[in-house]
Amino acid sequence: MRGWIHPELDIGFEVIASTPMGGAVSAARIALVEGLVEGAGFAILPVEDMIADRMGQYASGTAPEMLHQAHTLLSLHPDADIPYLERRVREETAGEHGVADIELG
Repeated sequence: MRGWIHPELDIGFEVIASTPMGGAVSAARIALVEGLVEGAGFAILPVEDMIADRMGQYASGTAPEMLHQAHTLLSLHPDADIPYLERRVREETAGEHGVADIELG
C-alpha cells in the first residue's frame, strides 16, 4: 500500500492501484486535485465508482457493511449520475444489484 497523510489538513490518501477500478473508469470521469501541495496533485475516482466498488464488496457476501457505506455515499451526493451508477453497480455485482438496492440500504 502507498499512502500519504497531510499533517495540516488532517486527511490521508491511499493509492491502491495504478489503473483505477481495473480500467472500468473513464479517464474523463476522474477528478484531478492540485494546489494542496506545491508541485503535487492526485486523482479522485468519481463517487459513482466508489459506490459501485462498495456494492461489489457487498455482493461478494464477505462485507455486508458495504451496503450501508454505499447508501451513505449516495445520500451525500444527490447529483450522482444515476444511469452511470446503475451500469457500474451492475458491472461490479455481476448483475445482482442496482441503484434501487442502494436506496433501500
